[in-house]
Amino acid sequence: MYEMLLRKEFEIGYNLQHPGICEVYGFIQNPDIGNCIEMEWIDGITLSDLIKAGRLTGGLSRRIALQLCDILSYLHSKQVIHRDLKPSNIMVTHNGRNVKLIDFGLSDSDSSSILKSPAGTASFAAPELTSGNPVDARADIYSFGKILSLMKGGFGRISRKCAEPVPAHRYSDVESVKNAIRIVPWLKSVPYLMAVVAAGFVIAIIGKTEKNLTHTSSSEPADQQTEVSIDTTITDPSVIDELFRQATDMVNTGGN
Repeated sequence: MYEMLLRKEFEIGYNLQHPGICEVYGFIQNPDIGNCIEMEWIDGITLSDLIKAGRLTGGLSRRIALQLCDILSYLHSKQVIHRDLKPSNIMVTHNGRNVKLIDFGLSDSDSSSILKSPAGTASFAAPELTSGNPVDARADIYSFGKILSLMKGGFGRISRKCAEPVPAHRYSDVESVKNAIRIVPWLKSVPYLMAVVAAGFVIAIIGKTEKNLTHTSSSEPADQQTEVSIDTTITDPSVIDELFRQATDMVNTGGN
């Protein structure tokens, strides 16, 4: 059985050609250990170790997440399901911080006839994987959601939808997940954009008030006029920053 599983892993890996997937070179026999798979050496660190070391920034998280989406999209287009997607099976290269997906020992494809039994790692495996129910690409999406929950970058809503217990409630495909990840920075900037608009209104109101004061002063009799010299243009950076701060606070507190 072990020999069959090893050959299955080789056949699946050998037919995958993607820069984000560990390349398989051949199936060889080593005099000391027997049959084995010869594959690419990856100079990097696992995502698991990267997370444990506290070296995962929001920007790097987003880069890794988007690369994983591309890798999984390719994988699923080949009718292959990884079935054991987890941080320890994701390598991040030291040079370039590029993602490499490894370990296809539990993977499955439409053309395979063995290893249709439950598989995966408990904390990352979709319910249908561990129960032995029919599995499709959404099982990998579930695992991806669990991985996103461990990463920085504001993926909370996305990770929860990916990891819905019922497959039909998850994203239907990885491209949908990728699109959701792409708009995260835009969503995070909405409060700032609203603050900009609010600050613009504040500045406009100040300017209009100052002009009204100037006009009222000019309409008084000459002997009652008070010299008023108000610059309606606000250029002091500290004043502008304060306006933005207050506008942002208003947005975040709902105007309260």
